[in-house]
Amino acid sequence: MKKIFLSLLLLVGLKVNAVVQIQNRDSIKIYVDNALRIIKNRSINSGKTDWNKIDLEVAQKVGKLKSIRETYPIINDVLKELGDSHSKFFPPETVASYVKGYRATGISFPEIKTTFLANRYAYIVLPAFYCYNMDEWNEFVNNFRAELSKLSDQKPKGWILDLRDNEGGMFAPMYAAIAPLLDQSNVIGWMDSNGKNNFFNFKDDRLFENKKAVYLFKLITHKIKIKNPNLVLLINERTASSAEFAAISFVGQKNVTIIGNKTNGLTSANQEHKLSDGAFLVLTEGVTIDRNLKQYINVGEGLVGDIKIGQLTGNKEKDKKLYLEKAYEVLDSKTVH
Repeated sequence: MKKIFLSLLLLVGLKVNAVVQIQNRDSIKIYVDNALRIIKNRSINSGKTDWNKIDLEVAQKVGKLKSIRETYPIINDVLKELGDSHSKFFPPETVASYVKGYRATGISFPEIKTTFLANRYAYIVLPAFYCYNMDEWNEFVNNFRAELSKLSDQKPKGWILDLRDNEGGMFAPMYAAIAPLLDQSNVIGWMDSNGKNNFFNFKDDRLFENKKAVYLFKLITHKIKIKNPNLVLLINERTASSAEFAAISFVGQKNVTIIGNKTNGLTSANQEHKLSDGAFLVLTEGVTIDRNLKQYINVGEGLVGDIKIGQLTGNKEKDKKLYLEKAYEVLDSKTVH
């Protein structure tokens, strides 16, 4: 009887293990299928991609996997096949660190650097902002706007907004921060794969995508508005992604001059998609457009300044001086009568 009982237990154990293995294989396949479905349906380059070839290659690889985590390199390879240079995959631990924010992960919070130059010009830096924590979004925007307010109280003759070395991050808080300097709505957006134009806007502490509010901020300085500023925007080749969108927001605005050779060229419009294990797919789903509906479609082309800076030295302070000299020339020409 004992032998029979042990045999039955062993048999049941083998069946349970087989079921678990089948469930694991099914969950792995479902995970990959879901990721591919999102990519196929949303990527702007989906129609240019050989999905028959990719599906076959993925199916051959997935059958050998034992965990969802092993699918990450496969999904990354698919994103590379899209050829947009901007779509990315973020594993759950990276997403979790973004959600926790800067301070919870021991990273210094971005500093809003300002000064009053030549006794007449307000200078402010918009830094990169890699964070998905809403409390820190609010803090970042409130900090930037508080500095805008302090500078505005000094009644500057002109403004210098420095986007050099800002490599991007989350566009929503950046856009909320610079909104008081923008002169109208519908200044930055994207054209989707169906040819539809969509625009970001900020009003009443809300960020809108077209007419849909997607983020609500809690702002202390929500009423601040800098009317018709004489503004110089500083860019360089490290101005990338969301910082490029911020720069493009000012293209075509009256009394705005952009100084710099070009930006990095990651100007495609991206959207985040959360997967079942907490990982994120960040997909290029559109072509960035400005207020005049100009498309920023070519990877690496970027935004070229109205005034080029010429050959830079590579020395941070010397190069900043070159930029500021050009900025003074522009602003002086507008303020001296």
